[in-house]
Amino acid sequence: MQCRHSIKYLDHPTELLSARKNRESPLRQTAKVIFVLTILISTGCTSSQGFNRITMHEALHLDSHSTSETPPVLPGSTRPSPPVRLGIFFVKHQVPDTPSIRKVEWLSADRDQLLRELAPLRDEQLLADMFVLTDVRLRGNDIKEIRQTGVRFGADLVLIVDAVAAVDRYNNRFAWLYPTIIGAYLAPGTESDVLTMATGDLWAIHSDWHAPIQIVETRSKAVGAAAFLDDNAPLHDAKRLVIQTLGNHIAEQLRLLK
Repeated sequence: MQCRHSIKYLDHPTELLSARKNRESPLRQTAKVIFVLTILISTGCTSSQGFNRITMHEALHLDSHSTSETPPVLPGSTRPSPPVRLGIFFVKHQVPDTPSIRKVEWLSADRDQLLRELAPLRDEQLLADMFVLTDVRLRGNDIKEIRQTGVRFGADLVLIVDAVAAVDRYNNRFAWLYPTIIGAYLAPGTESDVLTMATGDLWAIHSDWHAPIQIVETRSKAVGAAAFLDDNAPLHDAKRLVIQTLGNHIAEQLRLLK
């Protein structure tokens, strides 16, 4: 009895390589892809770079405020008498985001939050009314135009609110786990640290009274795996905190009008 065996011959080297690749399990191929990706991620931002406060100050025009022709409030200035009508203008930046600075987008929820922070001043009879100045032509450094808009809205005081943010994204000691399959998804090896800087500038409409500009800073941080960590969450939290802090500072400034 003769036994016959079916033998398949690979006549070309490329066929042999193709056969070997086909024998690789999908899990192994996935592991290779994850390994390459995590190496790229873990080496992309290895250490904290800090924040460029000089650039942030320039974006807020703080240098120009310090050399402004309009002096801060003086003993002889005619300050507004409460209760006053307060108009609030939120500055919009027309500059693109960069690695060192992020513009702050003012949403309706942010405006409502500041109004809530200042709401107790109504009960203290310091504010008769407050509202947002919504003239799209206004610019943050055009004080004269903002005050004129305040006149049209019937304001006694205008508050100019401006803010910028910066993100410092870097890896921590857990980043060495990124090359592993589980670590790539679960290791909290990346941190997103956010600094938000805001200013509040009070100007009288019917006199030369101008309160000292209020400058506040807040920080927020998020930690997670690099592939899933989103900078938007700490940016949102830092903006919420800076509005709360600025509202408290402005409220204290307005209480000095008593």
